[in-house]
Amino acid sequence: MRIILSKSAAEAVDAVTTIVLDKLASHPSLVIGLATGRTMEPVYAEWVQKAVKLGLNMDKAFFFMLDEYLGIAENHPSSFKSYIKERLMIPLKLHESQFAFPPIHQSGEHYETLIQEAGGIDLQLLGIGVNGHIGFNEPGSTPGSRTRVVELTEETKLSNQSHFGIGQMPSKALSMGIGSIMDGKELLMLATGKSKADAIKYLMNHHNDEKCPASFLKSHAHFTLVLDPEAASKISLNI
Repeated sequence: MRIILSKSAAEAVDAVTTIVLDKLASHPSLVIGLATGRTMEPVYAEWVQKAVKLGLNMDKAFFFMLDEYLGIAENHPSSFKSYIKERLMIPLKLHESQFAFPPIHQSGEHYETLIQEAGGIDLQLLGIGVNGHIGFNEPGSTPGSRTRVVELTEETKLSNQSHFGIGQMPSKALSMGIGSIMDGKELLMLATGKSKADAIKYLMNHHNDEKCPASFLKSHAHFTLVLDPEAASKISLNI
């Protein structure tokens, strides 16, 4: 596990974006797993800005989305498909054929097959939930879990309620499992803000703990955790 402690949230975002773009520049056919959520919004904004400035061609890259809500239309403004279209696909003029989305009308096994056929995910981007979830792998998820339908906790629903109207928050999602994520060749997690401090503290102090699904990532050979000062405020690092 490698930890990058940044001096600010902006510096943390820049660290993540730099890692991604450097890999894309050296490996144009990179297969990347994409996370969503508020934490990742500035990453995609900087990604677009820097890629345009550098004239980086990403036509050979392929992208897998980490998860998706169930029970909403795929063109719903709060769907993760709409999220990534708005923030990455359209601004960079990428083709929809370069993206794979969790198949809300097919089995999780189908998505696992697509990942295998692509040669696996080279770099998986991740955030962390306030309860330590990764993707929509809520506390209690097992390390061998694969892409599947999951029930969202009340805590997660409350955290994401603002994206939906009253009474419209989905209760289920399709998510890569922890085992699916761990199959990625390299994992890159970004955590920023005070709201993530408790989850990061628990992550640092526990190993392979189902109460904090992100703790399983610590056993991955190539796991990088990027923190800003607020997210790291409850831990002590001598780095």
